Amino acid sequence: MRVFVAGSTGVLGRRLVSQFADRGHEVVGLTRDAAGDEAVAARGGEPVRGDLFDADSLALAAEGADTVIHAATAIPSDPQAGEAAWEKNDRVRREGTRALTTAAASVGASQYLQQSIVWVAANDRGDPFDESSPPRPTRITQSAVDAEQISMAASENAPFSTAILRCGVFYAPDAAHTRQFAERLLRRRLPAIGRGPLGRGDVVIAPIHADDAASAFVAAAESEIEGIWHVVDDESVSTRAFLRTFADYLDAPKPLSIPAWVARATVGSAAVSQFTTSMRTSNEPFRAATDWQPTYPTHHEGLRQVVDQWRRDGTLDALRAGSVDPSPTES
Repeated sequence: MRVFVAGSTGVLGRRLVSQFADRGHEVVGLTRDAAGDEAVAARGGEPVRGDLFDADSLALAAEGADTVIHAATAIPSDPQAGEAAWEKNDRVRREGTRALTTAAASVGASQYLQQSIVWVAANDRGDPFDESSPPRPTRITQSAVDAEQISMAASENAPFSTAILRCGVFYAPDAAHTRQFAERLLRRRLPAIGRGPLGRGDVVIAPIHADDAASAFVAAAESEIEGIWHVVDDESVSTRAFLRTFADYLDAPKPLSIPAWVARATVGSAAVSQFTTSMRTSNEPFRAATDWQPTYPTHHEGLRQVVDQWRRDGTLDALRAGSVDPSPTES
């Protein structure tokens, strides 16, 4: 299979290149500069320059691709990011999806995979939801819903089928937000979110290690599935438990617990939306449709891997010293 990856230099994209290549697939990664070329080549892929917003440019880069993947993002790493930063991410989602689906049709791809986020369908009550639940977008997630709709509509008159993988909250050793959370936990500047809206118990999130998110895309491509799928850990976890487990592995002070509404008022709704929105959902439909099995089935195994890697490569010491400047999650 020839696979074209837009966003090949990001946290998810780097793993997509490596994992598809390791499975014997031919991988082409969209890049913008020499550093991106080196990153893709080092992981077994073929770097090709192109413009995510130019369908003709993308068609040239994706020539011969069987599967086209949109894994590009421009999610701000600054928790106080303003409207302009989020508009850039909106453009990647909306305009990038339009250009990429146009290119996929042009090159005759048989499959298109779209990255999305599971909490687009979360509800205010914190009740369980699944792939059939209607989207309930916010200012931050509206463009993700729009991208889903653009990609599904494009497949109606194109040679490809579309699969949308709604991923849970990413965490990984090289993810900017994971490093930011760790640095704040070490300084006791990140509270553990407690009760959610309407007093309905603790906020429950659905995390996913970036390694497992990437392997889910590989499984989706090889299984040739279509439709909407939720890709999350085997177990949901309260935000309180997730952050306290992370703090424990970091040998950080136990974070204080505050209500979700206080966190929003203190830090800002955009910055904490992932950790103040209950995501009671499951990966069971996706696992039943593919041969996917997460390497890190719960946050315990995943966070342990993150911290163990940081211990080995010196990142943990740098985080303690406050000398790590997390790289943007943009890809």
